[in-house]
Amino acid sequence: MIKDESIGALSEIAITSEYFLHVTIDKFGKILSSDAGIGPIPTLFDHKAKPLTFSDCFLATDWAKYETQRIKAWKSSHQSFVVDLQKINHPELDSIPTKWEFFFISKDYGTCLGIGHPIKINKPYNIGIGEFFDQKSGEKELLESLLEDRFIGFWEFDIHTKTDTLSQGLGQMLGYSEKELTMGEKISWHKHIHMEDFPNLMRELNQYFKTAGNVPFRKEFRLISKNNQTIWALGFGKPITWSAEGLPKKVLGCIIDISDRKRQEIWLKEHQHFLKELAFEQSHSLRARVANILGVLDLLDAEPKNKEAQKLIDLIKGETKMLDQALKKSIKESVRKNQSLEVKLL
Repeated sequence: MIKDESIGALSEIAITSEYFLHVTIDKFGKILSSDAGIGPIPTLFDHKAKPLTFSDCFLATDWAKYETQRIKAWKSSHQSFVVDLQKINHPELDSIPTKWEFFFISKDYGTCLGIGHPIKINKPYNIGIGEFFDQKSGEKELLESLLEDRFIGFWEFDIHTKTDTLSQGLGQMLGYSEKELTMGEKISWHKHIHMEDFPNLMRELNQYFKTAGNVPFRKEFRLISKNNQTIWALGFGKPITWSAEGLPKKVLGCIIDISDRKRQEIWLKEHQHFLKELAFEQSHSLRARVANILGVLDLLDAEPKNKEAQKLIDLIKGETKMLDQALKKSIKESVRKNQSLEVKLL
């Protein structure tokens, strides 16, 4: 189970973010707290703060979906639940699809803190995780990853007990059913790391745990789900509690699915050499034929002919030389692009 300080850290991410959203809802649907992206904006004519309800922020028809998942998680004694909701945009009053994970924060399982994000991204959000991770470059990289790839979920690792816990979204991505996630058994995402990536990732994680955590942890690796699906992941992490010696005690992180990007990179690596050779052979083969044409034109140029024939030969020779220059330029540009691609793929 993700502990209270971790839920607080997740809330901190959402509060400082334009990508993540946060809202706290009681069991009656009243909004207890939210960020600026949730609910209508008060006007100058509002003499007092109007209480917000679920239907002010999300489509009213989604309440049944939310309640069904909340009660289901409550009866299963699970700490959180995942649900897709249509968020209302104000003042336009249109809606956008959003994905949420809600955490129970009251003993009666009625009040829930939700961390959400848009399913379809259509603008460059300032996700705010850079401030959470204390590194501006980290924010930029996370932003690019979230825009290009898919956010999976959060993880927490307790260095003292050597145990880690997953958010429900991450657990479901790894192939666990809601029943398995509610049984209370410790499920480790470490066990799903690809065997080829495991030693290096564990070594880097252990080295990171021995530092003061000033630089956020970042690593690409493969996860193998329960149904044997390979997921290329980009993991980020940051300490949230420290020991008296100033070393991390618990680390909170997020995982992003970069599978589509990695498949494209792998395909390019596998085909890059073939495409390079094909382009080279075709270009040089064309240049060889152009050289043959120029040779024939030189022979014709040496033979006696009238003015019209000479003009025609000169025209063909000029056009052929221009074609040869174009081919040389194309070969040079192809080599440059291949070199640039090789650098990117390293």
